[in-house]
Amino acid sequence: MDSVDPIRAYLLRLEAAMAGHDAALVHDAVLDADAHLRAAVRAGASPERAVEEYGTPDEVARAYVEAESGPRGWRDVPAPARASASGTDAGSTPGPTEAAAGAPAPAPAARGLRGIPVIGIWFDIRAWGAIAYFGAVGFALSLAYFVWVISLGSLALGLLPLVIGPPLLVLLLGSARAICLFEGKVVEFFLRVRMPRRVQPVAGTGNGEIGFWARIGCWLRDIRSWMSLGYLLGNFPVALVAFVVIVALASVGVALVLVPIGSLLHMPVIADFDGDMRISMLGQELTPDSEGRVFIPIIPALVVGLVGFAILTGTLWIARGLGVVYGYAVQAIQVARPQPLRTMPAAATSPNDPPVIAPR
Repeated sequence: MDSVDPIRAYLLRLEAAMAGHDAALVHDAVLDADAHLRAAVRAGASPERAVEEYGTPDEVARAYVEAESGPRGWRDVPAPARASASGTDAGSTPGPTEAAAGAPAPAPAARGLRGIPVIGIWFDIRAWGAIAYFGAVGFALSLAYFVWVISLGSLALGLLPLVIGPPLLVLLLGSARAICLFEGKVVEFFLRVRMPRRVQPVAGTGNGEIGFWARIGCWLRDIRSWMSLGYLLGNFPVALVAFVVIVALASVGVALVLVPIGSLLHMPVIADFDGDMRISMLGQELTPDSEGRVFIPIIPALVVGLVGFAILTGTLWIARGLGVVYGYAVQAIQVARPQPLRTMPAAATSPNDPPVIAPR
């Protein structure tokens, strides 16, 4: 009968202990624990001893959550991780207290000006980050990604029957994975959605004994490769729609907000009006002066400015909502768990050679 891998069982308990927390934080905690425990086993400790000295799942989960939620300055140094049972350097494998090292603390609860109903969105950095991302950065990057994938993908599919075709397909998938990792950092910076700090290894490549072709095969069947490729293809139309909506609403809002400013500065909305057409605003007819200039009275101009302010406020809320949905979609790709290449029964391995299996 196959025995249960203690490390595998510990990872499952740790993931259960962190249920309900941010998926990227859970991702980092599981990968850190897996790397730390298997490094201790390779150094000579038994799996049971490595698990015992690493800490209980509840303790480790609490350490990660506290490290993530606590205040941290940009010069703060994380507390040193506990040394492994084998005497390895604590810095060689990540420990529980290093979970959020280098990660900015999440935005505190809304307070002050941000806590004002509706218009508090004007003081939310995440809303402005979303405006910058969807209105410029995200659209430009998505266009570049789309052109790259279409160009290289068409070439790879066309040459697939030839010798050069499969390597081009591998290059396409590899570039898609790398681009998604880069995109995750961009999304985290602008949209404030936490991305994993740890790069998840391909399942089945952790014992260092799997050959090159086996790695490629595991890589090709890794769901993250295909999810990344699908993201780069489907992201462009989404980014295009978001760009058009955000830019159109922002342009209209800004134009309307500038109306009362122009009225106060006595700037005409029409500098040289010549015709029999009647112009009215809010039921008030606008009559050109002797020089053909048309001015908007201050009261209608203020009403128009308020409408523009409302449109801009709504635009910020829309951008903020899109940012949350978009950010967590990118996060889901990066925390997706690959299926293991193979699972070795414990009876066929020694205690120092645990089953090769991806954490879930």
